[in-house]
Amino acid sequence: MSDICVIGGTRYFGKVLVRQLLADGHRVTLVNRGRTPDAFGDAVRRLRADVTVPGELTAAVAGERFDAVVHQMCYTPIDAVEVCEAFGDRAGKIVMTSTIEVYNKDTFRWRFPAPPFAARAREEELDPAAYDFDTDLPWYTPGYLDAHYGEGKRQAEAALTRSAKVPVLLARVAHVLAAEGDFTGRLQFHLDHVREGRPVVAHTSPGRTSLVRADEAAGFLAWAALSDATGAVNVASPDTADVYDVCAAVESATGLTADVIEKDDPSGDPGLSPFSCPSDFGMANDRAAALGYRFTPIAEWLPAVARNALADSPHSKEQ
Repeated sequence: MSDICVIGGTRYFGKVLVRQLLADGHRVTLVNRGRTPDAFGDAVRRLRADVTVPGELTAAVAGERFDAVVHQMCYTPIDAVEVCEAFGDRAGKIVMTSTIEVYNKDTFRWRFPAPPFAARAREEELDPAAYDFDTDLPWYTPGYLDAHYGEGKRQAEAALTRSAKVPVLLARVAHVLAAEGDFTGRLQFHLDHVREGRPVVAHTSPGRTSLVRADEAAGFLAWAALSDATGAVNVASPDTADVYDVCAAVESATGLTADVIEKDDPSGDPGLSPFSCPSDFGMANDRAAALGYRFTPIAEWLPAVARNALADSPHSKEQ
């Protein structure tokens, strides 16, 4: 039994992570603002802190020791520096939930240009130890972080890598899909459009991207917290998918036919699929496999997720 601190942990696959850790017999402490209710009851400890407010995390965890910390809310280098200062050497390991968006060539990069990435990016193509970060940028000015999400994560990785006093693992998570609790609405978008007969818009010859099932993303984080693995690891199914694959899964679930329309410039179109990429944008997952962690191919789980999401959707419950 280990003591695990989860920063966040109240929505989407963060909740799945907490359930997994508890099922594995670990003691879990949640650190968050306490604004989002959770269903864990007395099974977890709770510490209150808004990680976007300087000093709150440090105060909340003063004197605490954990075998691992999983940071679900690390979006900027400010967040990364704070978690390093807050825990010092009182954590056996820090796992940061990062994102495929660190490889996004189109993400705004003002002062620290990222290298060109392959269509299936590998971890070594982005070395956080060699990437600069700037805690003086206006990360928490309204709208700034949303516009610079990928850059914020890149710099958070860099700051954590260079500031931590304990081992660090950076989990670069692909686009996550789940049947329930998906606040992104990406799969629901396709279900709604197909059921309502509205076209799904895509780029001309849309590219393929990486996906991962929510429970497998959470399972990896639980494994990573207590493994010896460090550095960046891509968290993704071994295959890729495009908007047609997503629509095919929805067609299988609904029995209806998706109307996919390709456009040369679909930017701003309200019907643009969240999974339509102008070119291939994915991640290789060889490193995870080499570490002994294997993910299920998309083709084996996407249809079932679509069926379950359909059953869980508001329209279905109203019928």
